[in-house]
Amino acid sequence: MDLAKTIYDLILSQREGPYWDFKREPHDNKASLLHDIICLSNSLHRGNRYLIFGVSDPKEGTELIGLTEGQVNRKSQVGYIDFLRAKSFSGHCRPEIELHTIKISDTEIDVLEIFDNPLKPYYLTEDYRDKDKNVRANFIYSRTNDTNTPMDKSADVGIIEKMWRQRFRLDLSPLERMKILLLQPQDWFKDIGNKPYSYHLDFPEFRIEFSEVHEFSEVFSYFFTNERSYSGTATFKYHSTTLFELKYMYCDEMRIELPFPKTEIVRLKEYINWFYYYDLHELDGIFLQFMTNKLTHFHSRSSVFPFVIFDNETERKDFIDYVVNNEDDFQKIKPDYWAEHAKDKIKKQEKGSVIFIDRITQLHQKWVGHNNKYRSLGRLY
Repeated sequence: MDLAKTIYDLILSQREGPYWDFKREPHDNKASLLHDIICLSNSLHRGNRYLIFGVSDPKEGTELIGLTEGQVNRKSQVGYIDFLRAKSFSGHCRPEIELHTIKISDTEIDVLEIFDNPLKPYYLTEDYRDKDKNVRANFIYSRTNDTNTPMDKSADVGIIEKMWRQRFRLDLSPLERMKILLLQPQDWFKDIGNKPYSYHLDFPEFRIEFSEVHEFSEVFSYFFTNERSYSGTATFKYHSTTLFELKYMYCDEMRIELPFPKTEIVRLKEYINWFYYYDLHELDGIFLQFMTNKLTHFHSRSSVFPFVIFDNETERKDFIDYVVNNEDDFQKIKPDYWAEHAKDKIKKQEKGSVIFIDRITQLHQKWVGHNNKYRSLGRLY
């Protein structure tokens, strides 16, 4: 996401809303600052929220005022984090924030981004007062449209109920809840290979049923010590309703369990080839995190992991562009031991794909290492 463009679009809207608030300058009253952060944190909006400093109120035309270095009351990210850490939040659940300083039309402004974590409602267990302002203990504040709950009142009961429903994910469809629950593999009964089912320990109505498997062969099979592979179908259910189905597989003669990967075609100057990948934001990538316990168990007798892991679609497209634009460097990558191992065992017409897959996984590992905005694990051993 391009944050500068997002904020610029909000300024152009010339209004405030349920997830953004403009401030001409940093707060001179700390209770008011805390109140604004809590109200935005408790907004029912799905997505992150923004407290924007250096832009005037819509009544003044949302003018781009800007901030100066060392301006009074201007804080660093550490300053905001320390400010929140010192407050008595219920259950020690505090809003997660990140401060961004961006330039729009050569004017510097600060954006305090508040992340949409499922911890609402945020509220204090002790009053916090500064001058004539007082953020009340056990009062639950929120933001409706462009208006904060007053400091001397709590949000309406209906809004508070919706916050608790969001916290426990009760407002989501069964499909969306299944996706979230799969990212908690430690909370499932799971004995893949021995039991034909898994279920969530707290919400057993969410189940996975594993079919019988049959032997198959793919290029990636030969990267493992033993090329024998088996695949089946995993059916994801809510009560008796099927939400979706995915293929799963055992590789290295049933020593490692994984979802079936997707393939991506790369068109280079003189030929076309392909590789295997997972996208962590798609169902196969979510299932990968479930089966590998949050990407911690990829090893199978020290063999290579012949798949690329992308954080999202944007990373995948950026990486493909990088490969195409750096084809000469790509072709110079030397195959490693496991690629040679696979090439010796596979049939002739697929040897080129083995080398291509190996080069792709090696290049992705280096590329991610030089691009901090991408956190994907790339090549794993």
